Amino acid sequence: MRTSVLAAALAVLAASPSRAEGVDFSSFTLSNGMRVLVSRDASVPVVATAMIVDVGGRHEAPGRSGFAHLFEHMMFEGSAHVPKGGFDRLLESYGGDNNASTHTDFTFYYEIVPSNALPIALWLDADRIGALSVTHESVKNQIEVVKEEKRMRVDNEPYGSALYVDVGSFSFVNWQNAHPVIGSFADLDAASLGDVKSFFEAYYSPDNIIMAIVGDVDPIEVQRQVAMYFGPIKSTSRPPAPDTMEPAPAGERTIALRDQHAKLPALAVSWKGMPARGTIAHHALVLLGKALFSGKSARLYQSLVKVSQVAVSVDGGLGFPVSDWDEYKAPGLFGAFVVHKREKTSLQVKALIADEIARVAAAGLTPAELERVKVKFRSDWVRAQQTRLGRASRLLQAALLDGDAQAANRELDLFMAVTNDDIRRAAAADLKLGAATWFEVTAGGGE
Repeated sequence: MRTSVLAAALAVLAASPSRAEGVDFSSFTLSNGMRVLVSRDASVPVVATAMIVDVGGRHEAPGRSGFAHLFEHMMFEGSAHVPKGGFDRLLESYGGDNNASTHTDFTFYYEIVPSNALPIALWLDADRIGALSVTHESVKNQIEVVKEEKRMRVDNEPYGSALYVDVGSFSFVNWQNAHPVIGSFADLDAASLGDVKSFFEAYYSPDNIIMAIVGDVDPIEVQRQVAMYFGPIKSTSRPPAPDTMEPAPAGERTIALRDQHAKLPALAVSWKGMPARGTIAHHALVLLGKALFSGKSARLYQSLVKVSQVAVSVDGGLGFPVSDWDEYKAPGLFGAFVVHKREKTSLQVKALIADEIARVAAAGLTPAELERVKVKFRSDWVRAQQTRLGRASRLLQAALLDGDAQAANRELDLFMAVTNDDIRRAAAADLKLGAATWFEVTAGGGE
């Protein structure tokens, strides 16, 4: 993930009036297979353009972990007509902002610019998709950048290894699901220039990319510009889709971990599998995750932090800690992470978590809990949709992960239709205590 000092200001500028309804959009497909979604909003002269590339950690081959994340960085290293650093400098000269992120199932790029700078943003993206500079020097440089990011965010961060590596690695059996998106030093060091180029050519093909353009634009002119810049780029073949099938849990397990940077012990738990996106059970588990973990009124916060006072923090939900609930295809995780007091044992914390899960599986939530969760979920949904980038992201994730961009306009109603029985059934089916993997994290840091 890259950052920019202009992000906050442009996010405010890109906001629009409250939108509880769906996102109006049109779409077209170039002759090379690239799909484009366009949503016009002329309330302010700003446009967000975003690309979702159908490649993430799960697409990597054994021995090549970290390639998807490496290319998130490589995409800013220069292209045929833009030198290294020129992408950012040119966009910022127009007052623009940009960033990117790598996920389990996709890589995401965006720019937010004044609407009259849209041709610049499109040209920049087309140049790096069609003619990215992939040299021995640039690859070596970005491998070192990725290594330093891993050291900072994972290796030297309290609980970083547990959250970003160990929970996923021990919960899943299939390597495609188990290995961390950030990759390993050994795999990155072993990568040849040919390996890296082949990965880019295979996955950064126009027919493997969906673009969304949301803002003060003329859809007809957008189609002309996109066709002019991206149309000449030829599509290429790709390896078969990865096999992500995951065997059923083999029973309850406990994994012992030690964290030399942590000052307090922690207990994590995960359940693997999880229902497919768009199903009633999927929506039910998203809301259950919010009820258990979101805010100080959440069940597990109240039980573990306020009432029993065994813990200092709780986090979790559907997708956690590998992905956010809306950012992955099945199989996924439902997880929890609890940092607890030194004088309390992991068995005490485990018993309290198990008790709350059993209660939900037996009786679901109270009417007040379900109403609170739905009100907060709707509020968060509407708030995210107020920005052009939020709408672009929502359309793209629906188009890629659900196979239909219109799914973004149906989703909120489906969440609001979830009943307490839906939540109870989903918890009973997918959060069986006999299928849980527990992680006892011993603190190795000082007081």
